[in-house]
Amino acid sequence: MNRQGLFSLMAFLLTLTTWSQTTNLSGYVTDNTGTPLTNAQVNLGTERSVMTNASGQYTFKDVPNGQYTFTVRFFGFKTLSDNVSLNGGFQMYDVSLKVDAVESISVDVTGVRVDRDAPFTHVTRNREDIERIYTGQDGAFLLEELSPSIVSYSEGGTNMSNYGGFRLRGIDQTRINMTLNGVPLNDMIDQGVFFSNFSDFGNSIESVQIQRGVGTTSNGTSSYAGSINFESINLMDTVSRAEVQLTGGSFNTRRASLEAGTGRLKNNTAFYVRYSNTASDGFRDNMSTNSQSFFFSGGWAEGRHSLKATGFYGRSQNGLGYFPVTLDDINADPRTNYNHPDDKDDFSQWLAQLQHAFEINREWTLTNTLYYAGAGGDFPYNEEYEDGSRLSINYPLYNDHYGVMSVLKGTYENFSLTTGLHANLFDRENIEEDLLAPSENRMYYQDFSRKNELSGFVKGSYELGNLLMYGDVQVRYVSLQLGGDDAFLGEPANIPLREWVFVNPKVGATYKLNNESQAYASFGRTGREPTRFDILGSVNVNPGNIAVARDPNLVVPEYVNNLETGYRFRNRFVNLQLNAFYMQFENEIAPIGEYITESFVQIYENMEPSYRYGLEVDYVVRFTDYLRLMGNATWMQANIESFTDKTTGEVFENVTPILTPEWNVQTTLEATVWKDLRLAVRTRYLSEAFMELTNNADLVVPQSFITDLRASYTFKRWAELSIQFNNIFDVQYFTYGAPVFVGNDVRPGFFVQPPRHIYATLRLMF
Repeated sequence: MNRQGLFSLMAFLLTLTTWSQTTNLSGYVTDNTGTPLTNAQVNLGTERSVMTNASGQYTFKDVPNGQYTFTVRFFGFKTLSDNVSLNGGFQMYDVSLKVDAVESISVDVTGVRVDRDAPFTHVTRNREDIERIYTGQDGAFLLEELSPSIVSYSEGGTNMSNYGGFRLRGIDQTRINMTLNGVPLNDMIDQGVFFSNFSDFGNSIESVQIQRGVGTTSNGTSSYAGSINFESINLMDTVSRAEVQLTGGSFNTRRASLEAGTGRLKNNTAFYVRYSNTASDGFRDNMSTNSQSFFFSGGWAEGRHSLKATGFYGRSQNGLGYFPVTLDDINADPRTNYNHPDDKDDFSQWLAQLQHAFEINREWTLTNTLYYAGAGGDFPYNEEYEDGSRLSINYPLYNDHYGVMSVLKGTYENFSLTTGLHANLFDRENIEEDLLAPSENRMYYQDFSRKNELSGFVKGSYELGNLLMYGDVQVRYVSLQLGGDDAFLGEPANIPLREWVFVNPKVGATYKLNNESQAYASFGRTGREPTRFDILGSVNVNPGNIAVARDPNLVVPEYVNNLETGYRFRNRFVNLQLNAFYMQFENEIAPIGEYITESFVQIYENMEPSYRYGLEVDYVVRFTDYLRLMGNATWMQANIESFTDKTTGEVFENVTPILTPEWNVQTTLEATVWKDLRLAVRTRYLSEAFMELTNNADLVVPQSFITDLRASYTFKRWAELSIQFNNIFDVQYFTYGAPVFVGNDVRPGFFVQPPRHIYATLRLMF
C-alpha cells in the first residue's frame, strides 16, 4: 500500500472512531398544543447551551458520548429537566413544555386544540409560517396555503380583501368551526365567518391549528367538516417592540398597519395593540374595499393567577359582486359584475373576551372566559328597470351574543384530563327597508331570532408505553326560535321553537413506532343543526317559505361519521404527515327542493346518504439549511347514492357533490440565496368540479394550474421587504361556480380569480 492509500485508510478509521465517540443531538421544542417555541434555551450539561430557531429546533454537534443533564427553559413555561444518554451517531429528542400559570400571560387554547401526537388529522402553523406568506390578505385566502384540502374563492378577484370564502374537503365554511382563543367566531344562526368584516386579522395571530374532519370538541358551531382555532398574539416577549407594515400593489391596493407591544413590564403586565387600514379598487367592476380594524390584547400575571383581555373591532365598506358571471360575459370583459354600482355595504364586527387562569396546583389549572361579540350594518340591493324606475332595498342586520366558558385540565402520571362547559346566548335582528321607489324610507319587514346553546365535554388521554389512547365526548343542547313579521305575512308567523340535543363522541389511538415516526387512527361522530338559511331558503320569512318555517321536521339535523388514519414522520430533514379519511353523511342538508318563487332559490332538504374518502399529505423536506421543499396534496372521491331533481322528477344515482375536486395539489420550493434573501416559487393545481348535483358536463368549474413567486429581503433585523408576484403566467382560472339562468337557458357562472398581479410589503421593526 502506498503512502497516499495509508493516509486515506487512517483518515477513514479516524472518522469511524470519531463517529462512535461523539453524537449529534437535535430536536424540537413546542408547547402542549404543538406550536414551536422560538428562542427557548436548551442546555446540555453545564458547558453547552443553544437557542431554538424559528421552527423550535435545536442542535448540538459532535458531543462526546455519555450521560448529560438536559434542561429546557422558556419564559412562561415550566422548566424541563431530564437525563439523556448519548451513544454515538445522530439522536433526536423532542420536548413539549407545559404552561406555567405562575409566570405566564398566555391564552389557554388547549380546550379546543390537540397536541402534536393526538390521533386526529391536523396541522399547527406558527407565526413564522404565517408571516412567510402574509401580505394582509383576509383569513379565507390565508388559510388556503396552510393546510391540505382547502380551496378559497375571491368575489372581488384580488385574493386580498372584499368578500370571499373557502371550502374544506369540498364542504362549505358554514360547516367549519372557527374560534379565537376558543371563543366562537362563527355567526351562531348563519354559522359562517366573514373575514372581510375584520380585515388584517392574520397580523395579530400567533398560531393557527387546522383540524380536518370531526376532530376534537370545540366551542360553538359543530366541527362538521373541520375546525380552525386561532391563537392571539403572544404577550410573553421580554422586550418591547413596534412595527409598521406598508403594502401596495395591483388593483390600487394599499394597506397600512401599526402595531406595538410592551413585553412584560415590571408590574407583571403586558400589552399589545394594532390598527390597520386596507383599501383596494378590486379587479372586478365596482368591487372596491375600504376597511379599518383594531386589535387589542393585555394581560397580568402574578402568583397562581393570570388575567388576559383580548378584543377586536373591524368595519368594512365593500362593493358587492355576489352574482356569478357567465363565461361569455367573462370572455367579453373579465371585470364584469352583475351587481348594481350602488351595491356597497357598510358592516362592522367586534369581539371582546376576558380570561382568568388559576393554577390550583402544579397539575391542575382552571380557566374561565367571558366574551361578548356582535356584528351589524347595511347590505343594499339596487335594480334599475327598462322604464327608468329603480328599486332600492336595504337589508340591515344586527346581532350580538354573550357567552361563558370554563375549562379544567390536569395530569396525573400518564393520564391527562380536560373538561369544560360552554353557554351562549345569541340575538339577531333582521330588517328590510325601501330606500327608493316604490316607497321611500319605509321599513316593511322586521324580525327577531334567538339561539341558545349549552354544551359540555370531557377529553382524556392515557399513555401506555408507546401507545397513546384518547377519548372525547361532547353533549350539546341547542334551541332556535326564528322570528317572522306578522304584518308582512298578513297573519301570525307562529313558528315553533326548534330544540336539538347532540351527543358527539370521538375515540382514537396513536402508536409511537420509533423516535421519528408514529401511526394513528380515530373515529368521530358529530351532528349539526340547520342554519336559518337552510330552513328558510331566503333572507326573510315570506309567503313562499312560511310552511317550511313552521314544519320542524322538514329540515332536520345532519350527521357525519368520520374515520381518520395516518402516519407521521419527522427528523431534522423531513416532516411528513400522510393520512386517509372516510366521511359518511346522514341527512346531509342541500338545496335540492323546489324553487321558491319569491326568492328564486331552491328549498333546502335532507339528502340520501353520501360519503367522501381520500388521501392527504403535508410535507416539508429540508435539503440543506438554505433549500427546502414543502407543500400538500389531496386526492378525494365523493358520492351521493341518489338524488331526485325536483324540477323534472328525474332520479340521478351515484352523483358527485358540488365543488368537490378530485385533486388539490400545491408545492413550494424555497431557497435562501444569500444570508438575507429568500426566494420561493409556488404552484397550485385543482382538477375540475361539478357546480350542480345532476353532474351536467356543461356545468363544471374547469381545472386550473397557477404559479406564484415570492421574494423577501431582511435588512439587519430592522426591516424586511417582501414581494409576491402571483399568477405569473396570467392564467384565467376559477375556483367557484354556480348555474346562471339566462331566460330558459342554464349556463355556467363563475367568479374570476386574480389575473397576473403583484403585492409588495415593507415591514419596519423597532
